[in-house]
Amino acid sequence: MARFQWVQNEATRNSDTSELDWKSRAELGLLPTREGRQPRSFEPTHDRLAVNRPILAALVAVLIWGASPAATALAAQTIPASLIGPLRTVLAAAVMLPVLPWFWNSFPRELRARSEIVLGGVAGFALYPIFLSIGVAQTSVSHASLILAAAPIFTGLMSFVVTRCWPQGAWWFGAAVSLCGVALLVSSTGFGMSGFRGNMRGDALVLLSVLFASLGYVCGGRVAARIGKWPATFWMLTVGALVLLPFWLLPAATYSWDKVSWQSTVGLLFLVLAVTILAYALWFWSLGTSSASRITPLQFGQPLVGVALASIMFGEPVTGFVLASGCLIICGVFISGRT
Repeated sequence: MARFQWVQNEATRNSDTSELDWKSRAELGLLPTREGRQPRSFEPTHDRLAVNRPILAALVAVLIWGASPAATALAAQTIPASLIGPLRTVLAAAVMLPVLPWFWNSFPRELRARSEIVLGGVAGFALYPIFLSIGVAQTSVSHASLILAAAPIFTGLMSFVVTRCWPQGAWWFGAAVSLCGVALLVSSTGFGMSGFRGNMRGDALVLLSVLFASLGYVCGGRVAARIGKWPATFWMLTVGALVLLPFWLLPAATYSWDKVSWQSTVGLLFLVLAVTILAYALWFWSLGTSSASRITPLQFGQPLVGVALASIMFGEPVTGFVLASGCLIICGVFISGRT
């Protein structure tokens, strides 16, 4: 570094770079390269790390969301599945309560925006976690992970219905491919060819939770365009917690929590702190500091993480039906996303 600084000083003193020796000129990048390419620039290492930080943050968010079905199944081992969803939303809202003064003035005044917050909160933060936790308890983690991967298809379809702006034929082709993968996955459970003990009801409940999540995404996107991503997420989370609190309080108070294992406690805390809060923070920060074209393709890693954890943590077999269904779902989402 000292040598490079000395050469820079010499270059400043001498307007004619030919007076510098060949070694100094090479260090300054003034000599032509053998391949005719531009010489390597002296880019500081911390600048390169700053460029990669949004990608790393998005990868961490994808890993967390991919582990969500596994964490739900872990929590459901000793906690009733009907309590996991409400606990996930209510506890996350309690953790976010101290930031209420920052978002108090951001609550919209328009009736339409308020109705979208209520609808998005009920669908995305109340009904979605309830049906997901109950569905995961009745099916496999790998099936839940792959069904959740089809969420962009349903989100896009609902968005098209709301905006009345219909996509091109390639999108419909990708959606059809993805839905064929979901149908193959569910049918393999019904015919007993999935390689695990489960039922179609669990797959159907997970699919229903995806529909509610997609409705929450659409409402959240419309509200975020008015008041911002963080205020929209905060207010929808608050609405979901307020809706669930009256129905959840009595069953939670009467449940014997001393029977809960530490594994289920870890799974529940992971859902509350990591999935519902940390992953959203990392994802929103990544989208705000980098281009969406670099960040959004990382979502295709979520089902891969889910299937891998299902095999490692729960010993679920990766059957041919799981692989074929996963390929169809991911390929269909990719084709639709490209259009």
